[in-house]
Amino acid sequence: MNGSMSVNLDVVAGHVLDVPPDPLRLARRLASGGLTGLAVLHDAEPSSRPRHTYLAVEPDAESRALDPMAEVQGAPATRFGRWPRWIGVIPYEACRHIERTAWSPPDDRAPPLLNEPRWLRYPAVARVSHATGQVMVVGEDGAAGRLAAALCGDDAAAAPPALDVTSAHPAQDHLVRVGEGIELIRSGDLYQVNLARRLDVNVKVGRPLDVFSCLCAVAGGAYAAYIELDSSLKVLSNSPELLLDARTAAGGHRFVDLVTEPIKGTRPRGTDQRSDRAFARELAADRKEQAELAMIVDVERNDLGRVAVTGSVRVARPPHIVSHRTVHHRKARLTALVRRDASRADVIGSMVPSGSVTGAPKIRAMEVIRQLEAERRGLYTGGLGYVSHDGSMRLGMAIRTMVLSDSRGHYWTGGGIVIRSRPQDELEETRWKAAQLARLVSDFGTPVAREIPA
Repeated sequence: MNGSMSVNLDVVAGHVLDVPPDPLRLARRLASGGLTGLAVLHDAEPSSRPRHTYLAVEPDAESRALDPMAEVQGAPATRFGRWPRWIGVIPYEACRHIERTAWSPPDDRAPPLLNEPRWLRYPAVARVSHATGQVMVVGEDGAAGRLAAALCGDDAAAAPPALDVTSAHPAQDHLVRVGEGIELIRSGDLYQVNLARRLDVNVKVGRPLDVFSCLCAVAGGAYAAYIELDSSLKVLSNSPELLLDARTAAGGHRFVDLVTEPIKGTRPRGTDQRSDRAFARELAADRKEQAELAMIVDVERNDLGRVAVTGSVRVARPPHIVSHRTVHHRKARLTALVRRDASRADVIGSMVPSGSVTGAPKIRAMEVIRQLEAERRGLYTGGLGYVSHDGSMRLGMAIRTMVLSDSRGHYWTGGGIVIRSRPQDELEETRWKAAQLARLVSDFGTPVAREIPA
């Protein structure tokens, strides 16, 4: 992979392909061709279902910077607008510098699989438009042609995967963890903290791409992503949550407007319409869930306010219920305009990690997470997504996310703890949020886990 941060974009090509508009089928074609660095990325306008899915292979450069544009000289190329140029991840671990050393002793927990940003630059990208069924490739002439040819190749059969899923620690440990969090809240140490538990995954049969295909069929997220960071390290995400949509002005490098959509509050989907509506009504009326999202909206307003034009931060859509295939959630939408003196690094540093997955106040919540969680989070609750040709950035929240090193890896599941929380309920919520793993058994007949382990 070439480490150069500059490339000639004068020679480009665009191809509209006569291929099936099925992203996972096309991804299998790319994978079967032996191409490296496969990326599959769902992309949704805020508050909507996926509008496009992007596919790319054969990256030509890599960046470990928080923002890969920081290493690019000159103004962004705008010919391809918001088409992805860089695809990658910003782990939670990469943003822990805001924890206060006096409150957080040196971290002696085992290193995670991901602890620094990883961005891959792609010379050509394909886009599947779900509204029109059009599949188009753009990019540098040679790379675009090679990608188009690979997408027109032979189909490769999907192989049902087989997984082992086990808890890193007994369920009792999470009950204790939540109880300690509640006591810290009662003592006035903080108002809310997000606490999670880790599930360990072993892919016994099949490829990671097969696992991702099955997860998408069970619970396709608006910001789902499959990213091969290298030959062994792969990210499989079914994220439903927008962490950050940061847009640039035409021809500019700096961000000008921001959107974030925090999610808080969860109920499972019902087994029929009556029970499903009952769960949604219960979530809408639950005062604990209302308080949880209200506090996070305040945290996000504060984070946006650090980089926003005075008076521009607003709740564009108040809390409301959104229904996914395996769970109901409560969500809100916030927007802001960026001050001219706020840099790209200022914006990213203010918004990642999100208050949605840390707590209130955010810095103290991160210190409590360090104190109570047995393992380091790695990518979990960081961000994953893309930086486009025009310099804009869109990140999904790294939740409902599996990170694999070869065939083994981790899947985290957690929830927000407030003073009204009950440990047993919080443990049950972690199972709801991992339901997509358990559902693989009934939907695909594979020995994943007969139930999410307790």
